[in-house]
Amino acid sequence: MQNERELPGIDSPDEQKTILLIEDHPIFSKIMKHMITAYTPHRVVHLNDGEAIMRALDESKPHLLLLDYDLPGMNGLEIYDLVHGIEEWQGIPAIMVSANIPYQEIERRRIAGLSKPCKADELVSAIARALN
Repeated sequence: MQNERELPGIDSPDEQKTILLIEDHPIFSKIMKHMITAYTPHRVVHLNDGEAIMRALDESKPHLLLLDYDLPGMNGLEIYDLVHGIEEWQGIPAIMVSANIPYQEIERRRIAGLSKPCKADELVSAIARALN
Protein backbone atom coordinates (compact mmCIF):
# COMPACT_ATOMS: atom_id res chain seq x y z
CA MET A 1 0.00 0.00 0.00
CA GLN A 2 1.24 3.46 -0.87
CA ASN A 3 2.31 5.73 1.96
CA GLU A 4 -0.18 8.59 2.43
CA ARG A 5 2.54 11.18 1.80
CA GLU A 6 3.78 9.74 -1.51
CA LEU A 7 1.26 11.35 -3.83
CA PRO A 8 2.39 14.05 -6.26
CA GLY A 9 1.99 17.61 -5.14
CA ILE A 10 2.57 17.10 -1.42
CA ASP A 11 6.34 16.74 -1.19
CA SER A 12 6.93 20.48 -0.88
CA PRO A 13 6.14 22.13 2.44
CA ASP A 14 3.39 24.33 1.03
CA GLU A 15 1.74 26.73 3.41
CA GLN A 16 -1.64 25.59 4.61
CA LYS A 17 -4.47 26.98 2.51
CA THR A 18 -8.20 26.72 2.98
CA ILE A 19 -10.35 24.71 0.58
CA LEU A 20 -14.09 25.31 0.65
CA LEU A 21 -15.73 21.98 -0.20
CA ILE A 22 -19.37 22.24 -1.23
CA GLU A 23 -20.70 18.69 -1.44
CA ASP A 24 -24.06 17.36 -0.26
CA HIS A 25 -23.36 13.62 -0.34
CA PRO A 26 -22.08 12.55 3.11
CA ILE A 27 -19.87 9.72 1.85
CA PHE A 28 -18.23 11.77 -0.92
CA SER A 29 -17.77 14.65 1.52
CA LYS A 30 -16.00 12.37 3.97
CA ILE A 31 -13.83 10.78 1.28
CA MET A 32 -12.75 14.10 -0.25
CA LYS A 33 -12.04 15.66 3.16
CA HIS A 34 -9.88 12.64 4.00
CA MET A 35 -8.02 12.82 0.67
CA ILE A 36 -7.25 16.50 1.17
CA THR A 37 -6.18 16.28 4.80
CA ALA A 38 -4.19 13.07 4.32
CA TYR A 39 -2.32 14.11 1.18
CA THR A 40 -1.99 17.90 1.42
CA PRO A 41 -1.20 20.45 4.13
CA HIS A 42 -4.50 22.21 3.48
CA ARG A 43 -7.57 22.50 5.67
CA VAL A 44 -11.14 21.87 4.54
CA VAL A 45 -14.24 23.88 5.33
CA HIS A 46 -17.35 21.93 4.30
CA LEU A 47 -20.81 23.09 3.25
CA ASN A 48 -23.69 20.83 2.18
CA ASP A 49 -25.08 23.43 -0.21
CA GLY A 50 -24.58 27.01 -1.32
CA GLU A 51 -26.98 28.57 1.15
CA ALA A 52 -24.26 29.72 3.57
CA ILE A 53 -21.67 30.53 0.89
CA MET A 54 -21.39 34.23 1.68
CA ARG A 55 -20.84 33.63 5.38
CA ALA A 56 -18.34 30.85 4.62
CA LEU A 57 -16.36 33.16 2.32
CA ASP A 58 -16.20 35.86 4.97
CA GLU A 59 -15.34 33.51 7.82
CA SER A 60 -12.92 31.08 6.17
CA LYS A 61 -11.33 33.22 3.40
CA PRO A 62 -10.85 30.16 1.15
CA HIS A 63 -8.11 29.85 -1.45
CA LEU A 64 -10.01 27.29 -3.56
CA LEU A 65 -13.60 26.19 -4.21
CA LEU A 66 -14.20 22.46 -4.59
CA LEU A 67 -17.72 22.15 -5.98
CA ASP A 68 -20.19 19.42 -6.73
CA TYR A 69 -22.55 20.26 -9.58
CA ASP A 70 -25.77 18.63 -8.38
CA LEU A 71 -26.53 20.42 -5.12
CA PRO A 72 -29.80 21.33 -3.42
CA GLY A 73 -30.88 24.91 -4.07
CA MET A 74 -28.09 26.33 -6.25
CA ASN A 75 -26.00 24.06 -8.45
CA GLY A 76 -22.21 24.28 -8.48
CA LEU A 77 -22.12 26.64 -11.49
CA GLU A 78 -24.59 29.02 -9.87
CA ILE A 79 -22.44 29.06 -6.73
CA TYR A 80 -19.32 29.69 -8.81
CA ASP A 81 -21.02 32.54 -10.68
CA LEU A 82 -22.31 34.08 -7.44
CA VAL A 83 -18.84 33.97 -5.85
CA HIS A 84 -17.11 35.30 -8.96
CA GLY A 85 -19.64 38.10 -9.22
CA ILE A 86 -18.08 39.61 -6.08
CA GLU A 87 -14.99 41.66 -6.84
CA GLU A 88 -13.04 40.34 -3.85
CA TRP A 89 -13.57 36.72 -4.96
CA GLN A 90 -13.27 36.99 -8.76
CA GLY A 91 -9.86 35.33 -8.83
CA ILE A 92 -10.56 32.34 -6.59
CA PRO A 93 -9.93 29.11 -8.52
CA ALA A 94 -12.43 26.27 -8.58
CA ILE A 95 -12.54 22.56 -9.26
CA MET A 96 -15.80 20.78 -10.01
CA VAL A 97 -15.94 17.16 -8.87
CA SER A 98 -19.19 15.62 -10.04
CA ALA A 99 -20.74 12.62 -11.73
CA ASN A 100 -22.70 15.08 -13.87
CA ILE A 101 -20.21 17.69 -15.11
CA PRO A 102 -21.49 20.29 -17.59
CA TYR A 103 -18.24 20.30 -19.58
CA GLN A 104 -19.08 23.17 -21.94
CA GLU A 105 -19.97 25.42 -19.03
CA ILE A 106 -16.91 24.62 -16.93
CA GLU A 107 -14.60 25.06 -19.91
CA ARG A 108 -16.16 28.46 -20.63
CA ARG A 109 -15.51 29.48 -17.00
CA ARG A 110 -12.06 27.83 -16.91
CA ILE A 111 -13.04 25.52 -14.06
CA ALA A 112 -11.09 22.28 -13.72
CA GLY A 113 -13.31 19.20 -13.77
CA LEU A 114 -12.98 15.73 -12.28
CA SER A 115 -15.49 12.92 -12.65
CA LYS A 116 -16.81 11.47 -9.42
CA PRO A 117 -15.57 9.23 -8.01
CA CYS A 118 -12.00 10.35 -8.58
CA LYS A 119 -8.74 8.92 -7.33
CA ALA A 120 -6.75 10.64 -4.60
CA ASP A 121 -3.82 11.41 -6.91
CA GLU A 122 -6.17 13.05 -9.44
CA LEU A 123 -7.72 15.26 -6.77
CA VAL A 124 -4.40 16.17 -5.16
CA SER A 125 -2.86 17.02 -8.56
CA ALA A 126 -5.87 19.16 -9.52
CA ILE A 127 -5.66 21.00 -6.19
CA ALA A 128 -1.93 21.61 -6.62
CA ARG A 129 -2.46 22.99 -10.16
CA ALA A 130 -5.35 25.21 -9.04
CA LEU A 131 -3.42 26.67 -6.11
CA ASN A 132 -0.25 27.39 -8.14
